[in-house]
Amino acid sequence: MKSRILVAVIGVPVLFAALLLCPPWATLLVTCGMTAVAAYEMIHTAAVDTPAAAYIITISAAVLSLAARFLNLPALKDVDAVTLIRFALVICLFCTAVFTYGKGHPLHFKSLAVCALSGVMIPAFYGCLFLLRQDAQYGKCYVLAPFFVAFLGDTLSMFAGMLFGKRKLAPHVSPKKTIAGGIGGLAGGALGMVILGLIAGRFWQYPANYLLLATVGAGANVFGQLGDLSMSVIKREVDIKDYSHLFLDHGGMLDRFDSTLLIAPVIWLCVCGGIL
Repeated sequence: MKSRILVAVIGVPVLFAALLLCPPWATLLVTCGMTAVAAYEMIHTAAVDTPAAAYIITISAAVLSLAARFLNLPALKDVDAVTLIRFALVICLFCTAVFTYGKGHPLHFKSLAVCALSGVMIPAFYGCLFLLRQDAQYGKCYVLAPFFVAFLGDTLSMFAGMLFGKRKLAPHVSPKKTIAGGIGGLAGGALGMVILGLIAGRFWQYPANYLLLATVGAGANVFGQLGDLSMSVIKREVDIKDYSHLFLDHGGMLDRFDSTLLIAPVIWLCVCGGIL
């Protein structure tokens, strides 16, 4: 319990300070850190026999793809730097698989697939946090949205499950999650966006449409719950409780920010599409 309070008291203010009080490049650093740790956890969990070279290649490509987006690096005609980095990631992984095959510590195809997924999906999804912060007018509001949807959703999901939960949502993946808890999560996501709208209207003059915010929050929470269950599937397959102990009793990056992984791109798409 003490470790959980310690993480909440120190971690949450530090995270929000980096997202709100510091310039956008600080958000990039936070995103790069989240991406690097999450990629490591994914490989370490789902592909335990992966050689060190594949770790280095994957994490480097993941971080470089975020940095390239921030710096807006030029590349070939009609091909951006991020696409080239992802292409290089796959080529380097296959080269590693070819030249380590038959030796003491080869890169098996399963490990290669996990590395490719980690090096592409994780920076692409977590990178949406940085893209949200880049919005010239309401970046400080939008970058908080995935966290409000996830945190309030998790809170109401827990209470709804405790009070009304009977039927299981996905019993073989997460025995404690119930349909009532899932519905509570949708309500929590909606409430989180409404609260954020109130805060943003007060401090950043955000023209909040509360019905729209609630709808987006509930919809985004659906993907958040999918992210949570998806990361749980991997843990079930390898029979572990947590991805790491980065946050002490709270587990690792993919334990605490699993739902945010899928919520962030949904919020970003809503912003890009003019919905928000």
